[in-house]
Amino acid sequence: MRRSAFVAAVLAASLFPASVRAAAGLSIEGKRVLGAYVGALQQEKYFDAFRLLTSAERSYFENATNFASIFKADDLKIAKFRIIGSRNAGSLGVLGLVRESISFLDQAHQTTGTGTVTVPYGLVPSGNTYLIKDPFHPWKAFRPDAIEASANGLRVTVRKVSFFAGRIEIMLTFANLGDGFVTLLPYGRSVLRDDAGRVFHPIATKLSGLTDKQLYLGLRLASSARYTGALNFATFSKERMRRLELTVAPMLRDGADAPFDVPLPAINVP
Repeated sequence: MRRSAFVAAVLAASLFPASVRAAAGLSIEGKRVLGAYVGALQQEKYFDAFRLLTSAERSYFENATNFASIFKADDLKIAKFRIIGSRNAGSLGVLGLVRESISFLDQAHQTTGTGTVTVPYGLVPSGNTYLIKDPFHPWKAFRPDAIEASANGLRVTVRKVSFFAGRIEIMLTFANLGDGFVTLLPYGRSVLRDDAGRVFHPIATKLSGLTDKQLYLGLRLASSARYTGALNFATFSKERMRRLELTVAPMLRDGADAPFDVPLPAINVP
C-alpha cells in the first residue's frame, strides 16, 4: 500500500518538486471533487469514494468491496488532509497533491504506525466536473488469519495478500526461533499454487517494487531475529482464485546437511 510504505511521499518528492503549482492552480470544481474523494476515504465511506473514480479505475477494482479491501488490509486511516498543489500530468489530467496525516498497520512490527505523506491523485475531466484516477493499488487485498508454518526452527507467517493485474504479492514474516543462523533463499524454489492446480513463480527483477533485494540475494537471519518482506508471483492476468498454497524454499540452517522447505497451510481467498 503506497501510503503505508511511504512510496507516495518519495514519488511526490522525486517527480513533482520543480513544477508543482500552488493549490490555487486547481479549479473550484477540481478542489471540490478531490476534497470529496479524500474526505470519503477519511470517513471510511468507500462506496462514495468508489463512485468518484474514473470508469477505468472502477473497472480495475471491479466493485466497491474490492476497493475498500485495499485500505482495510493495512488498517489505513486518514486523520486529516490538505490539498497542497497541482500540476499537469499528461494522461492523468491534472494531478492534485494532498498532504495526509495517516495511521496504518506496520506489518513488520504488527503495531500501529503514523506518518505524514504527500499523495498524488489524477483529476480527469468528465463533462463539467472531474473524476479521480488513483493508481498503483492492488485491485483486491486481505489479511489472512493465522496462516503460518514452522520447519527446522524457522517460522513463516503470511501477513497480507494483494492482487494486482499480472501478479500476486504475498507479504511474509520470517522468524528464526532456532539456534544459529539460517539463510533465506526464497527465490530458488518457492512456488504458489491455486485451486485450479496452476503454478506461479516469484518475479526476479532489478525493480525493488517487485523483487525483495535482500531475499533475492539471500538473507542470513540470526537466532531470535525476524524479517518481513514480500514475494511477488507472476500471473496471467487478474486472477480470481478461491485458495492459494505457498511453499517457501530453499532455506539452509548453518551446519545442516541439506536445505529445507516451508509449506504453508492453504490460504482461503475471500
